[in-house]
Amino acid sequence: MTQQHPRRYHRTAVLAAALTAGLIVLGGVVRITGSGMGCGDHWPLCDGEWFPPLDLPTLIEVSHRWVAALLSAAVAYLAWQGWRHHRDRPELRNPALLAGLVLAIQVLLGPVIVKLELPPAVVVVHLLNAMVLLAILIVAALRSAREEAVTEPVVPPPLLSTPTGRLAAFTAAFGFIVILFGALTANLHAGPYCLGFPLCQGTRGGPPASTQGAIHWIHRIFAFGFALLALSAAARISRHARASAGGRIGYGAGVRRAAWLVAGLTLLQLGVAAAMVLQVFPPSWRALHLLLGTLIWASLVVLVFRLSRSPLERPMPAEAIPAAPVESPAVESRPSLLGDLVALTKPRIISLLLLTTVAPMIITDHGPPSPALVFWVVVGGYLMAGGANTVNMWFDRDIDGLMTRTRLRPIPAGRIPGWAALGLGVLQGAAAFGIFWYLVNPLAAGLALAGYLFYIFVYTIWLKRLSPQNIVIGGAAGAFPPLVGWSAVTGSLDLAALYLFAIIFFWTPPHFWALALMKRQDYARAGIPMMPVVAGERYTKVQMLIYTALLLPLTVMPAVIGALGLFYAAAALLLGGRLCWYAVRLLREREITPTAWRMYKYSLRYLALLFLAMGVDRAVPFGHRPERGPILLLERPEQISATAGERE
Repeated sequence: MTQQHPRRYHRTAVLAAALTAGLIVLGGVVRITGSGMGCGDHWPLCDGEWFPPLDLPTLIEVSHRWVAALLSAAVAYLAWQGWRHHRDRPELRNPALLAGLVLAIQVLLGPVIVKLELPPAVVVVHLLNAMVLLAILIVAALRSAREEAVTEPVVPPPLLSTPTGRLAAFTAAFGFIVILFGALTANLHAGPYCLGFPLCQGTRGGPPASTQGAIHWIHRIFAFGFALLALSAAARISRHARASAGGRIGYGAGVRRAAWLVAGLTLLQLGVAAAMVLQVFPPSWRALHLLLGTLIWASLVVLVFRLSRSPLERPMPAEAIPAAPVESPAVESRPSLLGDLVALTKPRIISLLLLTTVAPMIITDHGPPSPALVFWVVVGGYLMAGGANTVNMWFDRDIDGLMTRTRLRPIPAGRIPGWAALGLGVLQGAAAFGIFWYLVNPLAAGLALAGYLFYIFVYTIWLKRLSPQNIVIGGAAGAFPPLVGWSAVTGSLDLAALYLFAIIFFWTPPHFWALALMKRQDYARAGIPMMPVVAGERYTKVQMLIYTALLLPLTVMPAVIGALGLFYAAAALLLGGRLCWYAVRLLREREITPTAWRMYKYSLRYLALLFLAMGVDRAVPFGHRPERGPILLLERPEQISATAGERE
């Protein structure tokens, strides 16, 4: 059954939705500029006049009232059309009448706000009611669009009933809660109670003591959580759309565009929020923040509507139907979105990096670190390393698809868009830097950021595709974690910390070249000049033995200078001896054998056991170290001042 397209209804709904969005932003400008009482306590007149003399506060407040009047007329006309011309179509009649009811509540709240001189609670309710009105008008506009008006309603169940659809619906509901706390933050003037970004200054990650600070802190935490939800929903919708192209389950282009619009606007909103806080809330940034929040809410409404109007199953062409029923677990067997997001960070590699970060924290002369410090170093370390790995996967997405070892990664497999991975990687790095800067110390933050940038720009972008020494020089990025852990506790670097850096630096080439020997054809196919591809297997094996031989005495040096004791020295010699045995055996074999793979796997256990031995050395009685003065190489400013004073 087809029906005539209600063009006038549709245009009125679009106009009313646009006026509502503009009115929300204009209302924010009224609050931001302090123009709420620009007309005194008079309503609907302004200072007792319809056209009063206009200074700037009065002009802003009068503009807000006149736009509200235009909106009232548009909604009233829409409600009349819904009742008069579309009474037999509840999908058009009901939102029009509901919009009239919500607008009536909004109009009644106006004089209450003015007469009570802007009470925060009523102002917040006023804003939330406006958001509800905006959602209703958007639904009315979408339902009356041409493609909706000329077709029968979708037979349930819709895509909104799928797990991905429910995730999108939850994201929209959570977004409304974020708006609520944002409104409370603004109207209770809680902005200055939580300065700094991404977390509040001086709170060690927790909420400030004041009520306003706690509300602002909750708004931020919820906003970060909303960003993760928005990215997750967009990635899942995009992944399922690709996986089911031409199949039974799929998401239309409108759904995908709405999902990524929400995600993109959310990332932009986080950037605006950071600039707004760091610049101490200038009015222009606050207005832009409200505008983006309004657009995000509108996009969420569109997304949920599209999901509710898309069928769960789409018919396949007759020629595409298989002759016999065949179960296709393609979608179900794919990794979950959470699994893909975690895979982007390369968690197996990070687990080893975190061990090499925490172990140095235990062996310094400053005593055991606090659990809170270890926690924030681990969180910041994971985010920083994970962000670097995610950006690495984005940059290498072209060659990853050519290698059997990496072609099933989320980006080359098409499950996560490259630009989304890039944004996530940058966001992780920024969040990690903020955690280190505010919750650890600036030196640790600088070293962690240096490792992040070194891995991305020096190794991934510059050396990996250019030189066979890529893993030698670029591998230094993996040697930063001990420096970060050491400086997190001491606020400085000394010779012992640099020995830990050197250990990982010299361990990396034999470790990675063992894998490169096994995957030589993969690297050749992708055009990556790894040592076995460029110089051959024999030369690579010789280099592996040389680096291993240099590594062995380096591992003993922390015990020689008194940073570690006898237990560690014995463990280093035993573990290193086994690694040397693998290198010698590999060199003696003419062909690539399982020895290369065994050496690769042992090298992982080797480094983990070596750093575990450092922690054990601190605990066991016979691992006691002689007293020593730290050989400082990089100090905090207050330490430098104290040292200078002692010299004088």
